[in-house]
Order: sequence, then structure tokens, then C-alpha cells
Amino acid sequence: MTDQAIAPTQPDSDPNTVTTGVPGLDDILGGGLIKGGLYLIEGMAGAGKTILSTQIGFHRVTEGDTVLYITLIAESHSKLLSHLKALSFYDADAISDKMFFVSGYHELIRDGLGGFLALIASTIKTNRPRFMVIDGFRSAREFSSTELELSQFIHELSAFVSAAGCTTLILAPLSGNEPHPEHTLVDGLVELNRFATGMRRAREIEVHKLRARDHLLGRHFFKITADGLVTFPRLEARSKLREGAPDLKSKLAFGLPEFDAMLGGGVVRGSTTTLIGPSGIGKTLISLKFLEAGLARGERCVYFGFYESPERLVAKAESVSIKLADAVADGRMILEWRPAVELAIDELAAELISVVKRTGASRLVVDGIEGFHDSANRMERFGLFLNALTHRLRQESVTTLLTEELPLYGDVTHSSSIRASAMTENIVLLRYIETATSLYRIVSIVKQREAAHDSSIRRFIIDENGLHFTDDPVGTTRLLSARGTITPVVSSQDAGTRT
Repeated sequence: MTDQAIAPTQPDSDPNTVTTGVPGLDDILGGGLIKGGLYLIEGMAGAGKTILSTQIGFHRVTEGDTVLYITLIAESHSKLLSHLKALSFYDADAISDKMFFVSGYHELIRDGLGGFLALIASTIKTNRPRFMVIDGFRSAREFSSTELELSQFIHELSAFVSAAGCTTLILAPLSGNEPHPEHTLVDGLVELNRFATGMRRAREIEVHKLRARDHLLGRHFFKITADGLVTFPRLEARSKLREGAPDLKSKLAFGLPEFDAMLGGGVVRGSTTTLIGPSGIGKTLISLKFLEAGLARGERCVYFGFYESPERLVAKAESVSIKLADAVADGRMILEWRPAVELAIDELAAELISVVKRTGASRLVVDGIEGFHDSANRMERFGLFLNALTHRLRQESVTTLLTEELPLYGDVTHSSSIRASAMTENIVLLRYIETATSLYRIVSIVKQREAAHDSSIRRFIIDENGLHFTDDPVGTTRLLSARGTITPVVSSQDAGTRT
């Protein structure tokens, strides 16, 4: 999940860097935490603060650190640990050996913040931890008589853990827009929250402040799994998306001679192409033919789709003489199916990039960019996301086809179009035309940024023998429309030349 990282991060060997071991989080943090730093993690109840802190704690144990977990809540440690046992990072052997749990609740009630700080000092002196968590900081806020007293406590705690080289997390409830003294005194402030759109809910993490780190700004999606937290840095938050110069002479063909001729031999290696058209027009079949052509050349290929299962897809291809079954069976072609239910756009992007990197694929089909669009909780970011995704795929040197749905009836510039085509080098437009008695498919190359192309309109035929392109006239025609009165747009004389 985390191999989508682009921006350079601090190396693990840096003695001042404390990695979290949480997938994706160190990328968001610009490499990790700083040794001896004091960090405040805020979040509403159930946001995942305890899981996050213990997940980091068990990771630090695997890195050889002693970990101290101090609670300021009445809940027993046995109850806390029982909740963690279901998570894969939990290690019973680490408890009492390298990970110690201490309650400071009674010291805080009896002696106030001064007594609690004394407990921390004595425990650190005894156990010499390199990582510490203080859970339930709300109690410390409530038992401070003034903001000055709380500020003094935070200041002394920060100085103490810095001198001891003990990286420390403070867990507190979400304060919203209400300022607290600790916000200015800690080295970092991280917020865990939930975002709602309609009936959907998504978890988000945001780093508001992080000293000495070039962290990623803004909110990032995360989820809680049986392995703990998994975070997904936003692609568009990356400031360093680098691409090499394209080799304009190297082209990949579709294995369709007439169509390849229209494209001047194919599409440039490493480019992105959008096939746009209404439902049933043949976008998926052209895409699968592109993958079949790659398989014939010994290339590895990936299909990433939302609407058809692998079994249905292979059978559909076989029905028009596109042979994919053997390549799927032996792993030369990977079919990734994500049923279009409640998906998360950043997780989908991470999975897509991961499978491309893992397989070393040279050809990729993303069938139904609408699947990404419908998975975006925050629709306002979709354009930037899609631009970042296409750049990221080019960086992997994979030649990509995207399919984009247009309305079955009406103008191709319908306002509901996602406009993936604006982010890509090539646009292939497929449409239906109708005569008095028949319905036909037509295809045209609208845009090819890096090469000359044939701008004529061709008929596109699908039958059991495959896909065929021809410029045979079909008589007076008009674009398919739900309305019965529409001006004819193509005649038998100019069917091969007008767009």
C-alpha cells in the first residue's frame, strides 16, 4: 500500500528519525517523528487514537526500543489490552518485557500535575524508554487550575522527554477550533477525524503542525483494519511528480490494423489515452484488444475495472475472438475487479499503483473512470486527483487506457462528463448513429497530442470474428437521440470525412 511514495523521506538510519511503522503515515510525516519530540494527537471518541499509538508502540518494540504507556483514565490496562489482542500487531511477549503500562490516574487526582510529572520522571529513570504514550490527557486539562499551570506542565514535560531522548505522544479529545496552550508548545499536532457525505463516512488524518519535517499538508484518508491503521497519502499533495521525456518513436499498437493506421501506428509508449463513448459502444472490447496485443508481444498487462467480474470479462472477450484466458491463468495478465460499492478513492489509487509496480506491467486499462469519481468523498478534489494519478502512471512508464462514459443520448459535451480526456494525451470518441432502420457505431480520433492522426470518421463493427473498422457509407444518418426530430449530421457522401 505504501509503495506509492514519491517525495523523498528521511532515511530509517537517521538517528534522529523515529519511524511509526504505520503504512503511509511516515510519508505524510515527511519521514517520521523526531527523537525526543513531544506530539499531540487529537480525535473524537472512536477515531483511532489508542490503536494508532499502540500500533506505533509495538513497532518501536520491534525496532529495539523500550516503550512506556501511561494512562490517565479509569479503564484498567487488562481491558485495554483485551481490545488490542484482535489486531495483528499485538505481541503478548512484548508486554512486561519491552512495553510497560503504568496508570497515573491516582497520582494526578492526589497530587495534581506536579505529582503526575514526578511519576513520569521516576518511571522514565527506572525503565529508560525511548518511546512513551500518555493516554487520556483530558484529565490533565481538567485537573489544571489555570492555563498557565497546564502550559508550565507541558513545557517541563517537553524539556524532560527531549533530554531523555524519549519520543512522546499525548492523546487528547478533539478540541475543534478552541485553542489550548499545548498546541503551541508541542512539536507536532495531529488530528484524527471523520468526514460525512450523505450516508457515507470516511476517516481522515491531518498534520496541523510538525517541527523539523516537510510533511504533506491537508487531509488524508485512513482506515482501521485487522492490521491496525492504514493511511493513504493524497496523490495531489505530492509536490514532486517527475516524468522522463517520452520516446515519441516508440508506439504500442492495438492489433487492429485499420484503427492503428488511424493512430499513426498506435499510441506513444507511456502515454495515457481516453476512450469516451456511451454504454455498449465497445470501449471495453477495444481496451481488451489493446491488452491482447501486448500479451502477444510478451508484455505484462493489467486490467482494473469496477463493473464486470473477471469471469464475465474473459467470456465477453472470447465471444469476439479476443483470447485472454491463458494469460489470466498463468499470471501474464492481471484482472483487478473492484465492485462499485462504497470504495475509497485514495485506497483505489494505492492499489492500482501497487499492482502496476508489482507486476512491472507495460499496459494498463482502467475501465470506468467513473468508479474513481464515485468513490471520492470530496468531489471538489477529483480533477486534481485525476491529474496526479495520470502523472503517477506515466512515471511508472505504463501505457494506460482510461474509459469514460458519455450519455447514451445527447451532446458529447454533456455537463456530466468527468472530462478524464482533459488529463490525457489521446482521445478516442465512439458514438452511435442511426438511420431509418439501423443503428451503427462510429469512431474518430479527436486528439493525439504527440503524433499526427487520421481525423476521418470510421464505422466500427463488432461480431464473433472480432472488431473491424471500415469507411463504408451507411446512407443518411443522425446521431442517436431520445428526440425524434434532429437534424441529420452525416450523409452517405461525407460519412468518411465529417466529424
